[in-house]
This record gives sequence, structure tokens and C-alpha cells, in this order.
Amino acid sequence: MEDYEKGLEAFAKGDYEEAQRCFERLIESGRNFADVLNKLGFIFSMKGEYEKAVGYLKKALEINPRYTEAAVNLAFVLSELGRYEESLELREKIKGNVLDARDKNVDPYVLGKIANMHADIAERYLELQWFEEAIEEYKKALKLRPSFVDLRTKLAVLEREQGRIDEAIEHLTQCLLENPNYLPAYIQLGLSYYAMGEYDLAKKQWENVLKKDPENTVAKTYMNMLNKR
Repeated sequence: MEDYEKGLEAFAKGDYEEAQRCFERLIESGRNFADVLNKLGFIFSMKGEYEKAVGYLKKALEINPRYTEAAVNLAFVLSELGRYEESLELREKIKGNVLDARDKNVDPYVLGKIANMHADIAERYLELQWFEEAIEEYKKALKLRPSFVDLRTKLAVLEREQGRIDEAIEHLTQCLLENPNYLPAYIQLGLSYYAMGEYDLAKKQWENVLKKDPENTVAKTYMNMLNKR
């Protein structure tokens, strides 16, 4: 078990080459631990060797079908390989498992990773210009992690672009309640008010940005635009 302990220590330090050597020796000796297989899958995914990663992660899930971290890692790798249907099916399964366990102490880190997977799907939908589908994925992400202000801001922008400006303003206001220092939300809230013709309210948001970041180029540009109106 010396390789196991050394491998865990190397992995924790980010020394993935040493961790890989230790874990591969363990596997060769017949010790197929689910966490070792998962970590090997993660290492190979970091190296861009996705097919190898899939193999290890699937083996980890064969040993422990409810191993959430391995399932999350596998869903990511499948997405990187362009196997979106498989990835989506697995993500839905993960979400079901998480929701079933919600009354238990679910690791917020895992919920965060799942939320980011939904955001990743949303980005893929945006590439296809499937805006409503992207909106739904962002909403799923925020259901898991409501405090992710970056994702809520992206959702607000999409809602505004679809003509739902009231919803956009509501989301951006929520962002600023969560994090009063999140400048992109002020920027987008200003744009939303500007689109409504509420120029004084727009100016107030961009002034808030410049108070916190006097050299903010975006806010300066919009203020100049407003002054030249």
C-alpha cells in the first residue's frame, strides 16, 4: 500500500506524473480501487488523453455506480470527445442521484461541478444559437448553486436578448445582493436600464463600477456613450 499513500500525496500536491506512476503500479498489482481509477481518469483527462480517461472512469463506476466525482469527471471527458448525448444522459443521472440525496449532506463542491456542467451545455447550445435551451441549462445550474453570480449574469444577458428585460433586471439585482462587488452585474444592469430608456438608472450602475474600479474601461466607454447621447 506504499504506492497508494505516495500516489495520494503526489496527487494532492499536483504532481500528477508521480501520482500516475504510483497508481498504475497499484492497478498492475490487481488493486482496483475506485478512487485510484477515478484519479487516473482525471490525470489522463488533464493530459488530453481522453479515451484512456474514459476507460479508467468507467471502471471506477463499475466498482461504485454512485461515485459522483467519477461520474462528473466522465461526463466532462465525454463532452470533450464530442459525445454529447452520452454526456447529457450521464449528467441527468448525476443530477437525479444528487436530488435523491439532497436531504443528506451533499458536498457543495460536487454541486458546483454539476452546476458548471450545465453551464458548459448552455455554452454548446449558444454555439448552435439555441437560446431557449441555453437559458434552461443556466436555470438548472442556478437551481443547484444559486450564488454563482457569473452564471446568473450570463442568464440575465440571455433573457434580455430574448426581450425579457424584467427577468434580466431581476437576475442582475439578485447578483448584486449576493455579491455587491461583482462589477459585471453592474455593467449589465446599466445596459438593461439603458435599453429601457432609463438613462439615469443606467448611469448610476456605471458610476458604481467606477467608484470601485476607476480605470474600468467598459464602464468608461458606456459613460462616454451616455454623455454623447
